[in-house]
Amino acid sequence: MFPGFGTLLNASLVLVGSSLGLIFSRYVPERIRESVFMGIGIFTILIGIRFVTENKPDLLKVFASLIVGSLLGHILHLEEHLSKLTGEDKSLLRAFISSSLLFTVGPMTLTGCILEATRGDSSLLITKSLMDGFSSILLATSMGRGVALSSGFILLFQGGVTALAYFLGHILQPQSIANTLCVGGVLMVVVGLRMLEVPLRVSTVNLLPSLILSLFL
Repeated sequence: MFPGFGTLLNASLVLVGSSLGLIFSRYVPERIRESVFMGIGIFTILIGIRFVTENKPDLLKVFASLIVGSLLGHILHLEEHLSKLTGEDKSLLRAFISSSLLFTVGPMTLTGCILEATRGDSSLLITKSLMDGFSSILLATSMGRGVALSSGFILLFQGGVTALAYFLGHILQPQSIANTLCVGGVLMVVVGLRMLEVPLRVSTVNLLPSLILSLFL
């Protein structure tokens, strides 16, 4: 398989799965969709806590990644630009951010991209693609069309990680990967709390650059 195949398959299956979910959502009562949405929020928090606690990150580098990444996000006005793309529909933005993080933050993403880039082995990303494809059906049923937009983020993020690993794989250390998983876990906790409508003065969108920075700090 060529580098990038797994990412293309992943994005395609998420797009197909979320399209099916949108079709099914017409037959699911609003009350049930809200219950599923709350369940996804709780699940997201649990997954985030697991990523934070199971890895052994360099806390100073994690802290630096979050601070510098947040500053970079504010300087680039990421939240404002994304809000313009999604308009006034906050649920669309929330679905996009939540599903994007669920699909891209995790050991299968990083390990799969690195394996594909350095060894030409796409098997892990193919497995992840099938899992995400089925998950996107459930997510889109309860969260709406924002889930379909996450396929674009998958292309950008996983494609970027694959490209970096292809050209700079020799400098990526296991500690850097642990740091990235911890940062991703923090972001997932924030996303989960927002899904449960806990008031937070934190911009998840502006924190996204922290994921990339943590690989190299």
